[in-house]
Amino acid sequence: MMQSTLTSILRPYSLEKFLSENWAQQGIIIPGECSDKFQHLFSWKHLNHLLNFHQLEPRFVLNGKVLPTCDPKHWITQCQTGASLVLSHVDNRIPELTDLVWAIQQEMGHSAVHANIYCSWPSQQGFHKHFDAHEVLVMQIEGQKEWFVFEDTHKYPFREENSDNYTPPNGEPYIHHVLNPGDLLYIPRGHWHCAIAREQPSLHVTLGIRCFTGRDALTWLFKKLQAELQSDEGLRQNLPLMPHGQTHLLEAHVQQIFDDLSIAWEREKTELAHDFATSQLMTMTLVPEISLPSQAGFNIFEQELDTRLRQRKYQPIQVESLDEGTYLIVTPQKTMKFKDLPPSVIDTLIKNVFSQESFTIRDVAQQLSDCDLETMVLPLLAGLVKEGILIEDTPSTAAPVKTEIEVAVDLAENNEAVLDRDIDVELLARA
Repeated sequence: MMQSTLTSILRPYSLEKFLSENWAQQGIIIPGECSDKFQHLFSWKHLNHLLNFHQLEPRFVLNGKVLPTCDPKHWITQCQTGASLVLSHVDNRIPELTDLVWAIQQEMGHSAVHANIYCSWPSQQGFHKHFDAHEVLVMQIEGQKEWFVFEDTHKYPFREENSDNYTPPNGEPYIHHVLNPGDLLYIPRGHWHCAIAREQPSLHVTLGIRCFTGRDALTWLFKKLQAELQSDEGLRQNLPLMPHGQTHLLEAHVQQIFDDLSIAWEREKTELAHDFATSQLMTMTLVPEISLPSQAGFNIFEQELDTRLRQRKYQPIQVESLDEGTYLIVTPQKTMKFKDLPPSVIDTLIKNVFSQESFTIRDVAQQLSDCDLETMVLPLLAGLVKEGILIEDTPSTAAPVKTEIEVAVDLAENNEAVLDRDIDVELLARA
């Protein structure tokens, strides 16, 4: 069984113990088994590449103050004065960190994970004591950094609640420790903390994990009710007047509205809770993965039956049955409607195609041996590739050559019995 990403970065500490004793409760230092534990994720080389070849807006922080934005030609000067350099959301630019944050997001099932980079200089402090409104995992890459972690004074802060508006604790830190390369520090949401680099420059990656809260569920519910009740005439009509300050008629009318909602809520709350959970799963998706030239319809399946395919990374998929032989494949970006498909085909898609890390066309053909390769299997797979549901593992760079299998693939554009693209493929707005 493949080891989970969280298990890997927490090792040798138990994931089960972490979730039961530390998660959202108490910070912890986890010494690394080796000093290079996290160096495959980020390094000075990665940092220099970002600074030299990407358009960035780094933050520079010194003695608790974020310095004014400056021209890139002054970045080195800021570092020389001792200001910490902070790069936010670098998971959008470093493939190793992209895979890390999306794997953790998928394993935890919560809404957003991001990775920031912090580069600090010896004996210079960047941020003063503060708290974050998300869970924090600090992975030390290079150098040493001395950390101080204190108990929370304001439980479970929301994103808009800035620690500058709250009084920090006066007591001693419950964690006072120097992180070495390969060490990991977990800081729960709302716990105050600060840090300072030791004798050498420090480089670390911080993962911020933003979790759903009860307020998110209520916000979703209110939006859903507002949308669904738009056409209710009883709610669209004027409320009773309040002549000379008399409110009893309005109060009685509003109470009746609340009573009706309460009855509906009691009847439908289980289904609504399910809908909320499902809707959140479908918002957690990486931007569409591009794989050319196959997605543009060229050189597709050039390796014929040995062409290897995989599901797009970190893409939740739902398969819904409409009526006999008609199915919807739903992703966060789009819905594809397939018709005249035998149940065995959908069963194979769910149990084999959408659950395997990778597979070949030959694998699918063998699993669907009772279906015609040229009129059923290939058009179906070609449609999924062109719509970005499936990705060719090794896109071709050779000149296009028309083969028998490619002729069969052309049916994907014309075979309305298998894929009804013009009418039934609908792009959905991202949540």
